[in-house]
Amino acid sequence: MVRKQVVLRREEILDATVEQIKQRGIAATRVADVAAALGVSSGLLHYHFATKEALVEEAFSHAAQREMTALRAAVARSAPAVTRMKALLRLYAPTGQVAGWRLWIDGWSAGMRDTGLHDVMRTMDDEWKSSISRLVQEGMDSGEFRCTDARHTAWRITLFLDGLAVQLVARRGVLDKAEAARWVREHVAGQLGIAPADLAARAAKSRQSAAS
Repeated sequence: MVRKQVVLRREEILDATVEQIKQRGIAATRVADVAAALGVSSGLLHYHFATKEALVEEAFSHAAQREMTALRAAVARSAPAVTRMKALLRLYAPTGQVAGWRLWIDGWSAGMRDTGLHDVMRTMDDEWKSSISRLVQEGMDSGEFRCTDARHTAWRITLFLDGLAVQLVARRGVLDKAEAARWVREHVAGQLGIAPADLAARAAKSRQSAAS
């Protein structure tokens, strides 16, 4: 029973650390900030994590595992490739909550100096690209997508989304999210050889239903 409580508390610490990093950034986040958010002493955090670096690295690994769980669930669905691609774009595209992308951009930046954090970010990035590549290949095989190289297509899609995310985070307010979402549909559709409307069909249908 004691062990279960310790594991639960550790997860709470990691969740709180992720939220503090989203708000403050890695450099400005202190162990004391996480402790204050949880209403506990810094000593309790140091019981679980000897250093801030260890806490940050495991917090990123914790967040990445959650994201990978959502990714795998979206890819494993029994649905057409285009439907699953829309689900992946909702997870990956930087047109939703900017705080999530601030976390990952901060992680990549800090990972240039922290080998452990770099490995966490690299593993997550590799799985995203591999999953998108496999889905593109499935769409090519089924005739839904009209492109020639699944791996190259996956890279071109993720590179565009990564670059757009940096702009949206670094230059907040300069680009309207609705316009950014349209660019995402146009770019991804162009890479897949389909119409942009194919990636917006669900949203359009929802609006139509709400109006009726």
